[in-house]
Amino acid sequence: MAKSLVVKFGGSCLSNPQNIGLAAKKIEAEVKNGKKIVVVVSALTGVTDSLLKTATEASLGRISKEELDEVLSMGERTATRLMVSALKSLGLKTVGLDPADGKFWPIYTDSKHGNAEVNLEKTLRAVRRKVKPLLGKGWVVVVPGFVGLSPEGKVTTLGRGGSDITAVVLGRCLEVDEVVFVKDVGGVLSADPKKVPTPSKIDVLDAEEMFSLSSAGAKVLHPRTLKYATNHLTLRVVGFDEDLTAGTIIKGELGVGLRFFLHPKPVSMLTIVGKEVSTPEALLKIFSEALPVKTKILGLTLASPSLLLYVEDSSKLIKNIHNLIKTQKVAKAIHSVEPLALIVVSGHELEKTPGIVDGITAPLAKEGINLYGLLTISNSVRVFVHWNDKDKAYSLIRESLSKPSFGG
Repeated sequence: MAKSLVVKFGGSCLSNPQNIGLAAKKIEAEVKNGKKIVVVVSALTGVTDSLLKTATEASLGRISKEELDEVLSMGERTATRLMVSALKSLGLKTVGLDPADGKFWPIYTDSKHGNAEVNLEKTLRAVRRKVKPLLGKGWVVVVPGFVGLSPEGKVTTLGRGGSDITAVVLGRCLEVDEVVFVKDVGGVLSADPKKVPTPSKIDVLDAEEMFSLSSAGAKVLHPRTLKYATNHLTLRVVGFDEDLTAGTIIKGELGVGLRFFLHPKPVSMLTIVGKEVSTPEALLKIFSEALPVKTKILGLTLASPSLLLYVEDSSKLIKNIHNLIKTQKVAKAIHSVEPLALIVVSGHELEKTPGIVDGITAPLAKEGINLYGLLTISNSVRVFVHWNDKDKAYSLIRESLSKPSFGG
């Protein structure tokens, strides 16, 4: 089979007739190069917000989620028709899909209106039965992003960023070579260009890194998009004024469900005490002068008047920091506790699972196991206990979080 692509255009790239025409010409160039193309489109810039505002005000706020989904879906469904017209004007054999036509519609979801989840199994069967034969016959297939059909046959929407989800799901089901996201920014940048002058473009990211960036608020790909990525699927983010082979490549996949990891080596907890330690000067000296090059920092927390570091093999580090305390007054004292064990609980969208921290701490408290630290970020919790308690603590945490309420 010829090389196949899913190309998704963001709404800001379809902001006017000229841009829609330019987007169509990008697809024309790929088709002339022998590519089989599925195009996924977002609603034109501002259309979704306008539909939401109008529907809410016209109904006095009484519109149901089911009715609202039907209204909001019109943004992407209209964009599909505009893209089909532009592609046909270039002489391309083009078909646009719509949820109103069940014969060809491929994206199926649950019944959660406004933020539906894709039914991957049903969608996979539909894509291979309905979309793949169209590509095989040389059609350019245009699909409205963000939109699905519930088991009841009602239109659903996938939530903000849902068009990106549509693109990755289609790419996964069709086993295409790449899913290309055409954005108004050329690739994934090293920082927000609104906050940092001249950020650099990142050439390659893995899915875990992209998920962390997206979860932190980087508006490139919605975090939910990445849960449908696979190791065999390449994602690419390019700018509208770039070639479709430019931009940033994203590879790999996210782990599914909760994962548990017991760090194999003992850990030391260093407590560096003194109000001085919270100053930038003291921190710079500690991290630039005291830490041996190969020091593995497993956790860090700063709360005046102390800095806590969790590290492997702390003997040299303790001596280095103590020397800085005596000679450069970066703090007043240092104390260490060892041996500790590190247990990591991780899972994507962990912060949206209520009771995770209690599910970790409650069984440990019940068994009298002391905590020497608990650090959380969006998708992981790091727990430090005494080395002698590691096996029991690990078992208790796994058992507690394997309950159905946590997705176990």
